[in-house]
Amino acid sequence: MSRWSHALAAVAATAIGAGMLGGAYLTVEPIVRVEGTAQPGATASSTASPSPTASPSPEVTAIAEGCEWDALPEAARPAMIEDDAEGLPAARAMTEAAWWCVDQGWTVEVRSAGGDTWRPGGTAQALYLVAPDGDLLKLFDLRTDVEVVVLDADVDARLAWTARETGAEDGAATTQVVQVELDTGLVVDDWGGAAIPDAQRTEGTVVDVAPLPQFGGEGTLWAGYSPAGSMRSLFVREPGGAFRALDAQRAIDSLVAQGSVDGDREPGVELWTDRAGTLAMILAQEPVPVEIPEDATVKEIEQATEKASWRSSGGTWVVVDLTTDQWRLAEARLPRGLCHGSTGTSLPGTYASPGPLVVECDVSADERGVFALALDADPVSRDSGP
Repeated sequence: MSRWSHALAAVAATAIGAGMLGGAYLTVEPIVRVEGTAQPGATASSTASPSPTASPSPEVTAIAEGCEWDALPEAARPAMIEDDAEGLPAARAMTEAAWWCVDQGWTVEVRSAGGDTWRPGGTAQALYLVAPDGDLLKLFDLRTDVEVVVLDADVDARLAWTARETGAEDGAATTQVVQVELDTGLVVDDWGGAAIPDAQRTEGTVVDVAPLPQFGGEGTLWAGYSPAGSMRSLFVREPGGAFRALDAQRAIDSLVAQGSVDGDREPGVELWTDRAGTLAMILAQEPVPVEIPEDATVKEIEQATEKASWRSSGGTWVVVDLTTDQWRLAEARLPRGLCHGSTGTSLPGTYASPGPLVVECDVSADERGVFALALDADPVSRDSGP
């Protein structure tokens, strides 16, 4: 499993409205609507008028606007689905009227036939709304050839964000994330607008992004990851399903455009956040240029490239207050080698006084050391080794 897969599994377990790790994936192909279920009109009980002596609080016989699911009697709830795929859990047919009962106490989950462990090929899968009392309302049947993770959901906006991991010929894996309209089944590949950093888009799709478990502001903080699994971008999902970029993203984009790299010497940055989701530090590093004489041999070119491949000539910190969206720049005093982010490293301190941050930095082309990095201070080598 890739480092990204581990990061994805960790965030999926704590994501707002997240479902099980089993299931199938919603793709750009048409989603199959629930078939063979009771029609919405068949869910209501008799409509006979109450007698003049009826109680001032008559029994609810149909779903109405502003309903409370827990207060609905069985006769008023949508009918149970009959003749569903073998092994799928007992569930009700989702109706338009039932949306009046859905609030933030509901979640979006994927269930598989025979349990919640997805198995490739032939196993029935479906997407459900889960009521606070555990009742399942089936939204859609799903394909069975891919695994799904429900990363995030906003049931008020009737939206969810789901992901699947796809392999590549070179062994690398990316995770495509799509936006799903829960009431229509529409799947949107290119969602989020300008809020999604360019590094998290490929061929019209959003890749390698996931919500973080904590955020000090309003909404949900999302992160984008590199193919190696390190965090490299942040953006926010606001209530209602709209996304916005951090104001600091413009400065980050400018630094990358000027040649800043991440720890793998690829265009980009390394990024750390605190546990509460209130503070972020982004490191844009300046690589040492590769100097190759015009008459260099192939061996001399290889030696010059290797000599410069791990080295850094300095960099810039972008310090971000995630609660207020304020940010500032500071010179980064770094070791000789490029430094690497880690999904397991938490940033200490405050916006006014962040750090020190303990990270791994290259000390040669094939070895790393541990250093403490801080604003306005030289790096300090730790004895804990590479």
